Amino acid sequence: MAAGVSAYLAAPRQLLLRKAVPVGAGLGLAAVLAGVALGLFCQVVGAFTAVFSLAVVLMSVWSLLPLCVALARWGQEPS
Repeated sequence: MAAGVSAYLAAPRQLLLRKAVPVGAGLGLAAVLAGVALGLFCQVVGAFTAVFSLAVVLMSVWSLLPLCVALARWGQEPS
């Protein structure tokens, strides 16, 4: 989940922080965290299942995080 959040925070139009994290740092951290997660998943399940599980978690974070931020800001004045 941390890899997905890190990649989201590197996006220029993210709404969680006032200023986006630098792209190189955000995506670099996301890649490292995803690699660590994949390595840990591979210790528990097979490689194919680990890759699929990581993809599902990342897609869920990238889908639900912007939705949750938008719902939390619903009715607030745009800044």
